[in-house]
Amino acid sequence: MKTEKLKIGALAAVGLLLLSGCATAGAEAEPVSGESWSAPALLTNCKSPKVDPRGCTGPNTPGTYTSLNRSEITKPWRICSVLPHLKDPTWVGMNYGQATQARQLGVSLTTTDAGGYENVAQQVTQVEDCVSSGANAMLLSAVSNESLNPAIAKAKKQGVAVVDVGNGVSSPEVDARVLQDYVDMGKMIGTHLAALKKPLKVALLPGPAGAGWTERSRKGFEAAVAGSAVEVVDVKYGDTGKEVQLKLVEDTLSANPGIDAIVGTAITMEVAATLLAEQGKAEDIGLYGTYVTPQAVELIKRGQAKCAPSEQSSQIGKISVDLAVRTLENKPLDKEIQRYAPEPLLICGPKEDGYDNSAKFDASGSFAPQGWSPAFNVEAGK
Repeated sequence: MKTEKLKIGALAAVGLLLLSGCATAGAEAEPVSGESWSAPALLTNCKSPKVDPRGCTGPNTPGTYTSLNRSEITKPWRICSVLPHLKDPTWVGMNYGQATQARQLGVSLTTTDAGGYENVAQQVTQVEDCVSSGANAMLLSAVSNESLNPAIAKAKKQGVAVVDVGNGVSSPEVDARVLQDYVDMGKMIGTHLAALKKPLKVALLPGPAGAGWTERSRKGFEAAVAGSAVEVVDVKYGDTGKEVQLKLVEDTLSANPGIDAIVGTAITMEVAATLLAEQGKAEDIGLYGTYVTPQAVELIKRGQAKCAPSEQSSQIGKISVDLAVRTLENKPLDKEIQRYAPEPLLICGPKEDGYDNSAKFDASGSFAPQGWSPAFNVEAGK
């Protein structure tokens, strides 16, 4: 998950719209069946010698995540979700998925958000409040990979199950993890370009230097195109604010007049689409992304960008609630697997001949429905 600092500049307007209105209206508006569901997923055994136990990063295998049925739930479990913020579609989508699955299973869910990644102390307090409220389980989307570890340890001592959601923590004490490894996101778009079997000179703009998801994304992309006809001719790092990305794209085009494609963040796609159109290069240079926002999806559908994967934030939210309840009920899906992630979805538009699936893209696994307001309280059995 990208940080609020990285996304807020491009998405604040969307976030404000989503935050207006009744806080629980969206969660209570849709009927639920209580039935089990299944979805493609990536599975990681955190105890494997090939996997780094700090965050459980390493090889995964394709599989399926199957949820519990409401009839299997023995108690009205109390769950709290601690989010970094609710200022962009990624985290609103996460909240939507969590609220939806809580209602599916008939458990209660209380949600708080820290207001931003700089508010470590605020989130620590929210974790402590979650524990003192009597919650059985906590869904923690941490603002820091390391700083929440002492609070996690205290929660575990109080008997609260902890699920690492979305961002990742280094603590080995969490009960389960639900988050994408951005190696897989970079790998997905890189594999697609390699499969085109066309000589392509590519500029890679993976995001801010040093950010974990940025480096993992680059690693996955470069590994996927190694030995193919795809040549990475330039790599430029920078914050995903629109002004920074626009300058990076301008510099990239100036330094690499013969490139065939730009691969970058969702914000890269947004600013590059406008710039390429202004310079008359929209037909010459393809735009690809390492993740999507609703705006990026629209660019793909309109033919202004070609392809990008979705990390499926809403689906991550659904799995996180279900996995917390599985932990509480002692009903693991697989005792050998401690980390799950939805399988990323590659979205391609009409400009990518033979691969256009944009009309079939189901946004419900990625984003909340348009006009949906975040849910801060879901009552058990409702």
